[in-house]
Amino acid sequence: MKLRFRRFLPFLALLVGILPAIGCATIMRGSDQKIAFQSDPTGAAITVYDEDGMLIANGTTPITIPLKKGGGYFQAAKYRVVFEAPGRANKEIWLSGDLEGGWYIAGNLLLGGFLGWLVVDPLTGAMWNLKPSTLNARLDKAVSTAPDGGLRVVMADQVPPELLAMATPLGSSN
Repeated sequence: MKLRFRRFLPFLALLVGILPAIGCATIMRGSDQKIAFQSDPTGAAITVYDEDGMLIANGTTPITIPLKKGGGYFQAAKYRVVFEAPGRANKEIWLSGDLEGGWYIAGNLLLGGFLGWLVVDPLTGAMWNLKPSTLNARLDKAVSTAPDGGLRVVMADQVPPELLAMATPLGSSN
């Protein structure tokens, strides 16, 4: 019996070694995705947080950062990205994952099978695709605060029209 088991040991080791790579999306797309961050003006500081508020990455635009596509078993990752620049209003953009149907469904139908569908790809997050893959934030000039953080008074013609449209005049009953 021992001799028979030893003959199959190399095959068993090979099978166990390739199990993590049996998911087609994992093989073809990987569990990370490179996201490009750009801003107008360039040189803005960016900070990337996961959906629990934990700091994931930071840098200065333009920059490309690899992010995990999965947020847990059968769960796409979600990220909050904050762009900041001196004298500009901060901008916040959310990134989230969508199902990468092609490699996950068709690839596992042909090669990975149920192990790829139900174990490997969902655990690695490779079945997701983060969107958008390029974030380009336009940072508008800040109009409500002075550089020292205090209140700044401005004339109505200095306020961008889209912000002025949202303003409520003083003395109105709204």
